Amino acid sequence: MVSKKKNETLVDTICDFIRMDIIKQELVPGQKLQPKELAEKYGVSETPVKFAMERLVAEKIVENFPRQGMRVKYIDLEEAKEIFEIRRMMDLYYVKQIIVSVNTNDRLKNALIRNVDEHRKAITEYNKNQDPDLYQLHYKHDYQFHELYLKCSGNGTLVEMYQKINPFVYSHYIYRRQTFEKNLAGVEEHANLINAIFAKDEEKVKQSVNNHIDNAINTISMIVKVDKIL
Repeated sequence: MVSKKKNETLVDTICDFIRMDIIKQELVPGQKLQPKELAEKYGVSETPVKFAMERLVAEKIVENFPRQGMRVKYIDLEEAKEIFEIRRMMDLYYVKQIIVSVNTNDRLKNALIRNVDEHRKAITEYNKNQDPDLYQLHYKHDYQFHELYLKCSGNGTLVEMYQKINPFVYSHYIYRRQTFEKNLAGVEEHANLINAIFAKDEEKVKQSVNNHIDNAINTISMIVKVDKIL
């Protein structure tokens, strides 16, 4: 039986397992997902596996084909770029509100600081032993940072949009393809962003957002180009 992490449901845990299997390429794009096989692998019944697969369909990580079942979704470069351009618009639209919210709410400010500190620690530990679970933690901190940033806008619909546009796509591309320095640089970009928010520097916040998105797009583009050559 799988062991659940604190505050996680069994479905949450199985979603994590499937995401990690995709990142590690144990489940590859186009591969059909068999609930029975996954249930046996994870030591659970088929019911929570099916619920997890349905959630991953909503996250656009898995595709559901009528009468054919569910398969791991293919993600191409153009789709990845489109996702990041949507994220850019979302991150930039409520900058003023985010600055006000964070600087008038210590709980939000401390949550952002804690996320960056824990993310930096996870990357450092992953560099030491290459534990896939720590990489999953890296992905989670990255996801939660951007989710928290948008929550600071006070717009729940915006947060829901973020949750539905497959933020998983970046981790899918870069697993074991980036140096420690490059992974850490991404966390420091988060640090630069929150420092600009704390300084109430609207232009610096926008600059930090654009730099972070541009670097993500450039990284994925380079990985795809190298893959084509190889």
